[in-house]
This record gives sequence, C-alpha cells and structure tokens, in this order.
Amino acid sequence: MSKHWIIPICLVVVGIQAAWGGGPRKPWSEETLELFRTLPVQEGGRVKPLDTFAQFRLLKLNGKRTFTTPTGERESWMPWFLDCLFYPDAAVQYECLIVDNSDVVASIGVPTHQGRRSRYSYAELQPGREKLFELAREYMKIDSSQRTPLQRQIIDLANNVFHFEQLIHFLDFSKKRYHAHEGDTLASQAFSDPEGVPLSVLVQRAPDIVSKLETTSAHFTAESRKKEHGALADILDQAARGTAISKGIHLFPPLDLRVKEWLTPMDMFVVGTRFPQPRQERLELLASLEQLWGFRNDPIAFNLKLRELNVGITAAAKERGEYKKLPLEVHFYKYKYLTYSQWLYALSFLLVAILWLRPENKLLHGMTIALFSVPTALLIIGMVLRCIVRGRPPVSTLYETILFITAIVALCALFMEIVNRRRIALSAGAFLGVAGMFLAFRYEAKEGVDTMPALIAVLDTNFWLATHVTTVVAGYAAGLFAAAISHVYIFGKLFRLKEDDADFYESMTRMSYGIICFGLLFATVGTILGGVWANDSWGRFWGWDPKENGALMIVLWMLIVLHARLAEYIRDLGLHVMAVTLGMVVAFSWWGVNNLGVGLHSYGFIEGVWRNLTLFWLFESFVVLLALVLWYQNRQKSPDIAACDKKS
Repeated sequence: MSKHWIIPICLVVVGIQAAWGGGPRKPWSEETLELFRTLPVQEGGRVKPLDTFAQFRLLKLNGKRTFTTPTGERESWMPWFLDCLFYPDAAVQYECLIVDNSDVVASIGVPTHQGRRSRYSYAELQPGREKLFELAREYMKIDSSQRTPLQRQIIDLANNVFHFEQLIHFLDFSKKRYHAHEGDTLASQAFSDPEGVPLSVLVQRAPDIVSKLETTSAHFTAESRKKEHGALADILDQAARGTAISKGIHLFPPLDLRVKEWLTPMDMFVVGTRFPQPRQERLELLASLEQLWGFRNDPIAFNLKLRELNVGITAAAKERGEYKKLPLEVHFYKYKYLTYSQWLYALSFLLVAILWLRPENKLLHGMTIALFSVPTALLIIGMVLRCIVRGRPPVSTLYETILFITAIVALCALFMEIVNRRRIALSAGAFLGVAGMFLAFRYEAKEGVDTMPALIAVLDTNFWLATHVTTVVAGYAAGLFAAAISHVYIFGKLFRLKEDDADFYESMTRMSYGIICFGLLFATVGTILGGVWANDSWGRFWGWDPKENGALMIVLWMLIVLHARLAEYIRDLGLHVMAVTLGMVVAFSWWGVNNLGVGLHSYGFIEGVWRNLTLFWLFESFVVLLALVLWYQNRQKSPDIAACDKKS
C-alpha cells in the first residue's frame, strides 16, 4: 500500500471512532464541570443537582467517590460521570466496579485480580455479563433472608453493571437518525431528510402526522390507511428501540405543574408522540442534549450548547419552584464540611493523647479545646445546611442519627471539659467524634445512595421528627457518652492510671451518673412522644413493636442504674459496669431492632450490620468481664475495706 494512503485512512478511522464513542478523552474544563454540577435532575422523588446524582452513582458502583484512570490519574465523580456519557469507550476501561469477593468474578468465568477484594472495569467483566445476569435472575427468586453472601454479592454486581450500562448508553439516542420507508405516505414526506432526523425532530413532527390522519381519514381507503399507519408505526418503533435505554436520568421538568415526576429522553418520546405536542422550549432542551454528543470534541461549542441546556432546565425548575435550594446543596458537597470534620476530630484526638503526656501545659490544653471545637462547628454547620436543603429537622434518616448523636456527644464533651478541665470528657468526645464520623462515612459508602432522600409516607411529618425523633436520639447519645466515660474509668483502674488520685475517678463517676440522668429525661420524653405519634398514625399508643421495645429497654435500664445507685446496691465500679451495658442496650435499640425484619419500624434495614453489632457486643462483654475481674481482685486484697469502700 502506498504511504500516501496512510494519512487519509487514519483520518477516516479516527472519524468513525469519534462518531461512535471513541476518540481521545480530553480533560474537562472547570466551566464544563460547574455547568453540569448545577444542572437540575430528579431522582427518588427529589430534585437535586446532577453533582449529587453523579457522586452517589460512583459511590454505589465504586465504594468511594474517586477513581483512577488507566494512566494513573485520580479523578472525582463528575469527570467520571461525563466520561461515561460522552466517552463510553474510555469509561469501560476504568476499574470502578467494586467486587468484595473474587469468587463472584470466578463464578461468571472471568479472570480474577490478585486479592479477594478488588475493582474491575466493565470491559473486564463484559465476557461474563450474560452469565452474571443469568445467575442474578436465578438468585433473585430466593428469599433475601435465605441467600448466601456470594449470591447477594452476585445480585449487587449485576445491579451495578446494569446501572453502569444505563450511563454509558444514555446518549445512544442522540447518535441515531430516524428514517421513514420510501413511499407516498405522510410519514415518508415528513421524514424525508436524506440523513434522517434526530429524536427531537421526530417528536415535533409525529403529532402533526397523527392529527392529519385523524382529520383526513375519510379521504383514505382501507388499504392506504393501513399503509399510512404502518409507515408511522415503523418510524415510531425505531425511536422506541433507540430510546429504551435512555431512562436512567430524569432531566426534563414536565409542563403540567401538577405532575411531580420529571421526564427522561424516553419519556419525552412517549409523551411527545402519544399526547398533545409539548411546548417548543421543551423540545429545544431535548435538541440541546442531543447536540452535546456531536460537540464533545469542540470545547467552545460544547459549553455554549451546555449553557443553553443548563439555563433552559434551570428556568423550568424555577418555574415549578424546585430549584431554590440546589446551589446550597452544591455548596455543601463542594466544601466537604463533614469530611474535614472527620479528619479534624482525628487530629484533636491525637492532640488529646499528647495532652495526657503534658497535663500541666495550659496552652496545650487550650489549643486542644479550640481544635476540638472546630470539627464540632463544621459538623453543626453541615447539619444545618442539610436541614435547609431538605426542609427537615436534623434527624429523619438512620444516617442522620449518626451525625446528630456525634454532635450531641461533642457538645456535651466540650461543656464538661470547660467545667472540670480533667481531659476525660475531651478524650471521650474526641474518640466518639472520630468513631461517629467514620461510621457515617462507612454507612454512606456501604449503602451508596443519596443521604438526603424523599421520606417515606410514615416519616413525612416535620413536627414529630422535630419532637419525638430528636429527643429519643438525644437519649441514645447520652447513653453512648456515659458508656464511653465508663470505659475510661475501667481501663484507668486496670492500668493503674492516677491510682492515687481518688478525685480523678470520682469525677468520672459524677460525669457518667449526670449523663445518664440527662439521657433518662430525653429517652423518656422521646418514648412517650413516640407513643403519641403512633396513636396519631396507627391508632394505638403502644403495640410492643421491636423499636418501641428497644426504646423502652433504654428507659428501663437507665432507671435501674439510677435506682441501684441511689439505693447503694451498686457503687462506683458497679455504676460504670452498668453504663457500659447501657451502651450495648442503646446499640441494640439504635441499629439492632431495624434489622429484625418485623414490625412497623423495620424500614431501616441494613444488610450485614449483625456481624458488626455482634463484634461490638462481644468487645463490650469483654470489658464488663475485665471490670468484674477488677472487682474480684480488689475484694481479695481487702475484703473488709472493699465492702464499705464505695470506690471499689
């Protein structure tokens, strides 16, 4: 072959690749990313920024919000999302589908990576795709409680692969052009363009054909009418097949303000061809989305068309009153208040550890309190922003209970530290701050869903969320904080920390006792309010539901602790043992009862939580056992003194 043919052939190949999703993947400009971040979409009944939709989609598939390209670049969710839409050939090579067990990959006949847990690209899994979906369909027939961990993971991977395919094929409709068969029909005349027409033009013209067929039907013979309808049905069938996969993102606000659900490109086709023709500006939005594909390698033209799309959808969302809080939500995720809070709690915990080595250093003590205050402030700011965005009180989901409990514990710890300056409350608060934020991020990563969802009907009431839920969760926080203080007491005694400082241990007993009193007040009020809410919603005050029983267990255990203390059945060590046990009861009421799968409160089920709860209870039981050993040792050393020494 002559070398003069090489360049033209290469240009043709590059052109074909660019037309069908190949071509070089170019870095996205900040302007492009910002226009996409603020683009309104609807998911789960809530209008949100595309930024939120994209990050939780990557989190669900990948287990984290960042991914690594084959060239080693680390990117965040929005470049990944745009690559899926506009450069699918590149996106299928990204290792962004997490697999917790390599046996899942082996079971579909695909080579596995080293290590049990790894991330795979869609291209790697594609040879086993049919087998994966076949197994998933088979295992879906099994009751969820009877599935093995491997079967559950196969179903999860199949769901992730399906959602990934929805993304990479979402814009397939924009590559297609629709033709009517040649002939003397209204459809062939309307769609006679040599290169075919895009979906937006088809949606615009199809209703006119239907209208003409209806108004001039008397002029058609039975045979010509059949021919007309056949030609129209043929092109509509082409469009139906072309838009079938384009249903993963609800981008277009409906014209009727009474209709709550936004439309996908597939919906635009269905609504536009079966019902009265939509207003021209809605079709222009669909046309703008179509044209983005053709401009993806021309940044200037791409951004101009993207701005048209953003402005159009934003205006429609504002008209419906659904846009107002979107910029604030973008701000919330952009500035990562909760992420910084987690790391600053970890830093403050480290500084507390240093403070124990230099207890007399007042400057260091002040710096530690100040540093601990910063992540607490960030956490509270983040919670306030979430409340504004959602228009809800601070606690309405299981995820938000974690944030609220962490904030309550941190505020209590800060107050107690300022009052007694013993470093005990500060240590426990910093530890629980780290643990709480870590648990929140772990929960978010495991579930992989938007943590600001529309609420189910039974929870859709701000009054009861602001009264019953916040008070009962404050009771949870107090129980856990009291347990944390008691851990410090027990381990301090075991390792003989400040063994000559009786006031040091007495202060912990006073703190734990006071916190339990605080918790009893909120737990009792919250439980009673829960009964009033139940009577209002379900027609009965109390039904011995597992969640109700769990709340009652907390109240009863706190009462037992306080009465046993007042009656001197327990002294210092006994109070701390019972406080540790209180933490176990709170964990059961907070997380355990949701996973029993029964009762009217079983809407907070989280798969796999029993293992973590069991480990927690085993560890706490070990702590209680250590405390009993400590009590026995003290009694053996001086039984007469121990009998009357309230610090034993």
